[in-house]
Amino acid sequence: MYTSLLNVKQAISVERKLIDYLKTYIDHESERLEDVKRHFLDNSRYILFAYMLINDTLQLLSSVILFLLVIGLVTFPTVYCVPLLLLSTSTFMNTTLILATMSLERYVAIIYPLQCPAAWRSDRIWIIILSIWFLSFIFPMIEYSIGERDPAVDILSTPVLCQPIYINLSPIQGFCRFLDHHH
Repeated sequence: MYTSLLNVKQAISVERKLIDYLKTYIDHESERLEDVKRHFLDNSRYILFAYMLINDTLQLLSSVILFLLVIGLVTFPTVYCVPLLLLSTSTFMNTTLILATMSLERYVAIIYPLQCPAAWRSDRIWIIILSIWFLSFIFPMIEYSIGERDPAVDILSTPVLCQPIYINLSPIQGFCRFLDHHH
């Protein structure tokens, strides 16, 4: 009886030491993770890179969905189609602007190695990111909002194939789209 009680006490002691070790390890790893997180969130280069990854994921997702809808000849109301087209087009345009912004940020960092302009600081980089989104979003928004509409098409209920040509029937827009794609 005495030896089994001694074994239980030893087992509890080992478990306590193991738990203390695990607590110490978790605390150390948490501090390390905070350091890494702080490093990435304090550097505008990594913020822009993460933004590019998110943008490209959205672009890929929306493009694949549009492709599958068109291949499957799936039709649905314009009110659901236009946001998907806007997302796909604006994220496509966004990619080039993000890469240009990343290049400009690196250029500024090389030319002025000991100074960080206020706009490039990590707490203000969101202004640049919002500007990029605005520039990428404004042109598709104009394209889908102006032009001729088919009076027989009710945007809330008439199903259409989700392609830009069916959303905006203006011959001028079609010609501009033709020039844009064949330029």
